[in-house]
Amino acid sequence: MQPNLNQIINTDIIIKQISGKATIPIRHAVLRQGKPIEACYIQQDDLENTYHFGLYYKNNLVAVSTFVADCSPLFNDKTQYRLRAMGVLENYQGKHFGKQLLNYGVQFLQTKKIDRLWFNARIKALNFYKNNGFETIGEIFDIPKVGPHYVMHKSIK
Repeated sequence: MQPNLNQIINTDIIIKQISGKATIPIRHAVLRQGKPIEACYIQQDDLENTYHFGLYYKNNLVAVSTFVADCSPLFNDKTQYRLRAMGVLENYQGKHFGKQLLNYGVQFLQTKKIDRLWFNARIKALNFYKNNGFETIGEIFDIPKVGPHYVMHKSIK
C-alpha cells in the first residue's frame, strides 16, 4: 500500500514529497549559507530510491529533508537509510516544523520496511535529534568546510 504522500497537519501546514531540485533554496539558506549553490546538491538527489519531503506553511516551502539509501558499517541492520540535508528556514525554527517533517519521514520509511535511520548531525542540532529519540554513537568528527558532527541513529522497525 502506497502511503499518502501529502499529509495535512492543519489548514496551514502540508508535508509532501518534492523534487531534489526543490530542496536547494532551503539547503542553501540553512545549511550552506555563503557557499556556492553547487555545494547544496547531494550525489543521490536524483536516484529513484531517494526521498525528498517539504513542509509548506501557508503555501510557502519552509523546511526540507532528504532520505537516501545508505548503509553505515556502524550498524548491522539490513535496511538502512540516511537523513541528509534537513533544514528549516530560520524564521520558522522553534515552531516544531522540523519535528513534524522528521516524524513524517520516519513514518514513510517504516512503510518501506527500513530498519534504521542514521545521519551525521551538526553539534547545534544534537538536542533536537535527541529530543526526537535519536542517540549518538562514536566520537565527534569534523566534516571539512562544514564543521563538527556526531553520527546519530535510531531503530525505526
